[in-house]
Amino acid sequence: MLAGMRDPSPRSLLRHAFFGVACVAILNAPLVPAAEESPGPPRLLPIAAIVADTDFNSPYPVTVRGVVTWRRNRGLIIQEDDAGIWIDAQRSVEIGLWRGDDDLLDRLRPGVAVEVDGLADRGGYVPNVLAIAIRMLGERPEPPPLPIDPKRFFFGLDCCRRVTVRGVVQGVRDDDGDWTLLMSDASRDFTASIPQALLPDGPTPLVDAELRLVGVSVSHFNTRGEFLAPWLRVVHAEDIVVERPSETTAMQAPEIPLRAIAQYHPRRREDHRIRTRGTVTYATPGKVLYLQEGFNGVRVETEQSHRFEPGDRVEVAGFTQIQGRVAGIVEADVRRIEAGSPLAPIDIDPDTILEINADASRIGQMAEPGDFQGCLVTFPAQIVDFQRSAIGGQVLLAAGEIRVSGITTTDDIVRLLAIEPGSVVQATGIVQFATNRGDERLQISRPFEVDRLELLVRSANDIVVLRAASWWKPRRLAALLAAVATAAAVAAGWVVLLRRKVAAQLAVIESKIQAEAATEERQRIAREFHDTLEQGLAAVSLRLDVAACTVADERSRSVLEHQRQILSGLQTETRDFLWDLRDPVHAEGTLVESLSLHLHHLQELSAAPVRLDVEGLPPVLPRTTHYHLLRIVREAVYNAIKHAKATRILVHVVFRPSSFAITVEDDGTGFDVAVRSQTEGHFGIRGMQERARQVGARYSIDSRPEAGTRVSIELPLPPTGLGNGGPQPHDA
Repeated sequence: MLAGMRDPSPRSLLRHAFFGVACVAILNAPLVPAAEESPGPPRLLPIAAIVADTDFNSPYPVTVRGVVTWRRNRGLIIQEDDAGIWIDAQRSVEIGLWRGDDDLLDRLRPGVAVEVDGLADRGGYVPNVLAIAIRMLGERPEPPPLPIDPKRFFFGLDCCRRVTVRGVVQGVRDDDGDWTLLMSDASRDFTASIPQALLPDGPTPLVDAELRLVGVSVSHFNTRGEFLAPWLRVVHAEDIVVERPSETTAMQAPEIPLRAIAQYHPRRREDHRIRTRGTVTYATPGKVLYLQEGFNGVRVETEQSHRFEPGDRVEVAGFTQIQGRVAGIVEADVRRIEAGSPLAPIDIDPDTILEINADASRIGQMAEPGDFQGCLVTFPAQIVDFQRSAIGGQVLLAAGEIRVSGITTTDDIVRLLAIEPGSVVQATGIVQFATNRGDERLQISRPFEVDRLELLVRSANDIVVLRAASWWKPRRLAALLAAVATAAAVAAGWVVLLRRKVAAQLAVIESKIQAEAATEERQRIAREFHDTLEQGLAAVSLRLDVAACTVADERSRSVLEHQRQILSGLQTETRDFLWDLRDPVHAEGTLVESLSLHLHHLQELSAAPVRLDVEGLPPVLPRTTHYHLLRIVREAVYNAIKHAKATRILVHVVFRPSSFAITVEDDGTGFDVAVRSQTEGHFGIRGMQERARQVGARYSIDSRPEAGTRVSIELPLPPTGLGNGGPQPHDA
């Protein structure tokens, strides 16, 4: 059986049931060989041929023969010559495919030759056979084991074959009736499982011993069918040979200073396990503890559930292993020597740690006075943010020029969330090196470099607030900006109301004074607005620009930039208003000339083209008529630019002897005229109606939603026929 089989769930049973129906249908249908057109019975195929066939997509009937080398429950491995295969009767039973003898299946054991009818299946890692029936052929010797070739064994190519493996036992796990040995052949790690009945004295004497094991190689693989690691299944007691027993107990292993656990030593004796001493700075029972001596720290992994406290002086015996390019100790036995006071953390900032290691890496020497990996340190930092996760969380700290991720537990992260970001704290914890290079091969191909630091925060007590964060938080700043935005909106409303009041006042002035007085009054008002309102808006704009440059928070800067854009629009409208005030209406000019001038100015406000078409000769109109018609056209065009989202605007003027007509058309969004006319606050339409009525013109507006707008003005001319451009007296 390949590693990783689990008890089936109801969902998987249902899936297997459908698969079983399909398999039965395939089985009942005659086999069609690739080279023949006629059907035939299941073919007797060598195991090696089935295992080598990895390209088929659906099961096909086969018969295979071999000697049983290992079995578990209703699954077994058989081997023929140098090839082995997994026979899956358990799954066949679950999906209703099994038709064989259950009693015979239970009697099968290693050393029995069998013949199996079934379906060749793609399997989880290598092809296997879903058993339909099994026949016993008698007793036969198991195939001789093959010495492993690391190029095959550690790449999963010896799967289901009997092999001979050598290695050192580093640790033992109790695994449901088996002893699982954690082993190493001095280059790579693998596991070996031995039935507990084969080791009556237990597995402890095997730890640190060199073994020669004979067994069946199976494979750890993932749900993508990818090989992860080899796994040896030992069957017989005689297949366990101790080639070099452990000569000492764990605490008799050679002692090495903590700072030198993986450093060069000329003796190079065949000791696998080492022993060292240190002071505990952090411990999680049954998992890990950190030891420290001076400026060197080591991570120790242990299965012992005994509780150790910071300050305990301990002796550790285990196996060295490189973890993240730094040596640690695994499968450790730990013994307390004496209790003591917790170590004082080393006062050093992260920038200095990185600088010390960078200098040592550059010259190819050991860091002095140490690299600080695994050491308890303390430094001031600023809380940047908190990130929660299912197993705890991280505290993002800014210390000097770098950012440090502080890792902590679930209960502690809840307590730390009470600290507001921006607070200055004294951070204490275990230094851990981290790198931004995820590819281990890439890391090894370059000099050792520390890209960033992480800090193992032992508890919330390791984060002490030195100075609380400023009252000015992004949330409060957002409230202030909202107030500024409200003030800007009020200012905008004031400008709109002021424009309406000025327009009403100008209408009164225009009806009571001569043209020259009206022009002078308009220019005076324009000067006053230029000196007050426009300059005031410019000053506010400059202040917003300065504020946007000084605010560090991106969200706040975005709000200020938005308000700056609103204010810019107000400035544009104000300048347009001042231009309108300063524009004189000359008695000697024609309506077409004034229209051209105004439309040229309005064109600068719109991306849509504004076109003027004229038919006939324009007359010289009375000054008041001239002015009101010009204002009607200007209002219609401005509405099309500002509200209609038009892509084209056409002003069409037709002069006839007895009348003339002006139409302003756009292809914009349009609107419901009846509803808009009754809505309060729409003074533009009302103003155009009143101006048309004052000069005796017929005014109409035709518009529908999404159908554009057409504004029409038709003005009768006196019967004297001034439509040819002759002289016309000005009205008062």
